[in-house]
Amino acid sequence: MSAPLSPNFNLSAAVAIALISVTAVGAGAVGAAASPSAVPTISLLDGKTFVAQSGEKGKQASNKDTIAFRYGRFLSEGCSPYGFGDAPYQATVDGAAVRFHAETHSPTHGTMIWDGIVKDDAIEATSIWNRERWYWKIKREYWYRGQRKK
Repeated sequence: MSAPLSPNFNLSAAVAIALISVTAVGAGAVGAAASPSAVPTISLLDGKTFVAQSGEKGKQASNKDTIAFRYGRFLSEGCSPYGFGDAPYQATVDGAAVRFHAETHSPTHGTMIWDGIVKDDAIEATSIWNRERWYWKIKREYWYRGQRKK
């Protein structure tokens, strides 16, 4: 047998609190186990796009690239025609700069491992392109230097 409700009990307030709690957990509140696709990730470089010169390590610039950070994902537009899509990136603060790391994959051209640093409106990065077949391997390193797109 349950006790009778107190005259000060507000059923509407109790229901509202319960709904807010369920909604917060479903939206990815701290401690919740939300699906990564259900909650957009915001990272340190999100919303920034850079236009960069690039070239093979030890050589002069031979290409232009646009590097974009959106919703926790990294994209090299110059690599898109080769099947390299966007990928999650990790970013950490290093003094007045932000360091980042990403790995992009192409079904036909292999993997690119990206590391770079953004300070103010400038970006400097490297990528290592790996493509392996059973009878040969390619491993090339590229550099990127550019400015934030206005």
